[in-house]
Amino acid sequence: MFYKRLAIALLAGTCSWMLQAEPTRLIITLENETDSSRFTLDKLSAHSIYDNAQIKLTKFEHLPQLTVVQLPFGADLAKTIDDIHNMVGVKAVEIDHKVKKTAVPNDPDFSKQWHLGTGRGMNVSGLWNTTTGSADQVIAVLDTGVDYTHADLAANMWINPKEIAADGIDNDNNGYVDDIYGISPADGTVNPMDQDSHGTIVAGIIGAVGNNNLGVTGINWSVKILPCRFMNSRGDGYISDAVKCLNYVLDLKKNHGVNIVATNNSWGSQSYSAALFNAVKAHNDADILFVASAGNGNVRAKFYPAAFDLPNVISVTAHDTSGKKASFANFGRDWVTLSAPGSGILSTFLENTYSTSSGTSMAAPMVSGLIALLKSAEPSLTAKQIRGRLIASGQNTTDAFISNETKSGKLLLANGSGQAGVANCVNSVKQRRLSPTSNTVYMQAGESLDIKVLSINCNGDSVPVSVKQNGVNLALNDNGTGDDVIANDAVFSAKWSFDGIATTLSFPDGDVEVLNRQQSYCAENNISEITSQECSALVDLYYETRGNTWVNSSNWLKNNTPCNWKGVTCNGANVVKLDLRANALDGALPASLSVLSALKELDLGNNRLHGAIPVSLSALSRLEILELDQNALVGEIPNQLGALVALKELDLSTNDLSGEIPASLGNLTSLQRLALSNNGLVGNVPSSIANLTQLSVLWLEFTNLSGTLAQDFTRLSAIESLSFKDTLLCAPNNAQFKAWLSGIKNLKENTDCVNNAPQVSLNVPSQVTSGSTVQLIAAASDVDGDTLTYQWQQLSGPQVSLVNATTLNASFVAPLLTSTAQIGFRFSANDGKAATSADVLLSIVPATSGSSGGTGNGSETTGKSESSGGSIGIFFILLMVLITRLRLGNKW
Repeated sequence: MFYKRLAIALLAGTCSWMLQAEPTRLIITLENETDSSRFTLDKLSAHSIYDNAQIKLTKFEHLPQLTVVQLPFGADLAKTIDDIHNMVGVKAVEIDHKVKKTAVPNDPDFSKQWHLGTGRGMNVSGLWNTTTGSADQVIAVLDTGVDYTHADLAANMWINPKEIAADGIDNDNNGYVDDIYGISPADGTVNPMDQDSHGTIVAGIIGAVGNNNLGVTGINWSVKILPCRFMNSRGDGYISDAVKCLNYVLDLKKNHGVNIVATNNSWGSQSYSAALFNAVKAHNDADILFVASAGNGNVRAKFYPAAFDLPNVISVTAHDTSGKKASFANFGRDWVTLSAPGSGILSTFLENTYSTSSGTSMAAPMVSGLIALLKSAEPSLTAKQIRGRLIASGQNTTDAFISNETKSGKLLLANGSGQAGVANCVNSVKQRRLSPTSNTVYMQAGESLDIKVLSINCNGDSVPVSVKQNGVNLALNDNGTGDDVIANDAVFSAKWSFDGIATTLSFPDGDVEVLNRQQSYCAENNISEITSQECSALVDLYYETRGNTWVNSSNWLKNNTPCNWKGVTCNGANVVKLDLRANALDGALPASLSVLSALKELDLGNNRLHGAIPVSLSALSRLEILELDQNALVGEIPNQLGALVALKELDLSTNDLSGEIPASLGNLTSLQRLALSNNGLVGNVPSSIANLTQLSVLWLEFTNLSGTLAQDFTRLSAIESLSFKDTLLCAPNNAQFKAWLSGIKNLKENTDCVNNAPQVSLNVPSQVTSGSTVQLIAAASDVDGDTLTYQWQQLSGPQVSLVNATTLNASFVAPLLTSTAQIGFRFSANDGKAATSADVLLSIVPATSGSSGGTGNGSETTGKSESSGGSIGIFFILLMVLITRLRLGNKW
């Protein structure tokens, strides 16, 4: 399902192959005064990192502060990043990581488009009385492409009016030849045809043709959808390719008169990208809205690009048919704009079919489609005005997550009573606290608190707002100076200092209690059950992860016996186990956990942790179990974790970790379980992992890891579960490695690796005597060393009973016949991925003829090879049949 960027190197003099790692790409952000057109990396050659001739630079005409460099295989990544960052004119350097689509497949037979109607839907039909859309409005879909031939989409696809199809000329001089429907940076072509389905689903929500007596109806019956395919058939793609799409769209609007009102971006990751931020900012300057899905992790942690602090970014979470936040949807009042329908959404699918899907990927195009519909009704509306209407309007909800954890606090509504709908919004005002996000804040004296308040009307204008402490207004501004980031974006900012006295801050939408952080809780409560250092570390964890909002915080900071606090287990004066799995911990892990020197088990999985894994955890020398899975952790896996030599289980799966697997993990020779799946990890798997001879579980699936697994992995004799499916990893193609893989009980391989089909040949007589035992002899080989299975089957002729039909050598007893007959067989060899077959046709002659046959030999992979006697053999067969018939008194 996923196009792999594979580099295959054939080894000279052998039939084996090796899958090499993908070249690493870096995105460079330049200072404003530095133009990429004059920027080179010549100085890197002086550092002998690699020959300058190998350097490939990609530059963007309309985003002059961005450039992409592709490094050759074997480049020293860390040194290269450091050297580039130190070059004059360079502002930032980042690895060109991948982002993923944000859809969750659901019931394909769902038959109602509830999102278009009333109830918890958008009531789009109420706006259709005014307009059903316009071909003058263009929505760019940055995704896996779109099936532009779909019968319910074709009429609404944007077609480049300045390009002549298939003439091989860049008619509109935009840098792309024959970009009729858009472009496809994912594979370097101009064909944005969808092979995944995700982009086609998104497009159908925005603008499946309406009133055509076919399939489904989009929010717009008429609109123009412009696809840019930067994600491949597995649903992920590089940041730099997304930037290419944004550059392409920006050029079309600025230089070619294409009326692009918004881009739909149903994808992202937890990793911030300065390059992507700058590209989206350029769209803000061009009055193009950027609609983005908030992600499907059910976490408060920011998801990018949806969390970019830019006025044109509309971040969308999802709700279900009851108006409740979808169980998978992310949230956060400081970065999520609003909620739209995103559960069980029926839309267009590949090959002229339809299907339902769920995800914030489905919620984002609800907003994009509504933006186009609103523009068709009021073409003069600016992006700023549309943003104001989206935030200041909406349908009330009883769901606490949506009302408290989005900027609008409401459900998206196209048309409603009063000023509830986007189309009706005239002078409503939305005033919303964005920071702090919690109603209770714990602080220490002298600490500062960021205060941000959104105050916006239906026209997108800033509306003066006040925040008070003890009746006194705090000074907030929206002028782009001091603590305020962007001028006139309707977000008022200030930095407030806490004097250590508990107080209340009054915001337009409610109060926030500011309480003293009881940093000295352990001393003040004379806790002696554990050491004061360990007690303080637990207190840090409570405050840093919003302990007052945990699902279960039983006894925490309520008594002087920490060993009775929820999830804490002690032995003597030390904490030996901390288990707070699935307890809604929300925040970053404090470095002070490193003082829990006797800790053997740390399980904080399935929470809302974000930020990096603290390097200080490497001090937990007695740790045997470390479970941080199913969170939103970012950054690289600390190399220092290789010091945790007592570890038996390490689970970092389902986060957004990046970079390479540190070779130091090979030091963890007691490790029995290593789970790194569902992360953005890149590069090869270090050969040092082969040192983990006690390993029984190794999960690497759903990552960007690439290359060939080390041959030494065959030393992992205890392995019972290995998965590297949906990666760019392949296994060495030799008999020893294949035999090792075949012994693993639970094996999930990458199915996209190159495979050589088996080779077969046959040694079968062309003519046999009726009643005789016939040997069917085959030979089969496989250059990859795969284990083969065999199958003989009869294709034609008198029915016989095959003996040993699943071996190389089968046999049968030729039936007793009174006349010659032909009988056909097929032999197949299968390596589990491909099968090769060979067919043979032989003649059975009556026993009275006394005839005997020779041998035949035929083999092929895709066709048939039949063996029979030559013209002389046929003559003698006919002659014998004639004699037999004459003896029996038969006539011709």
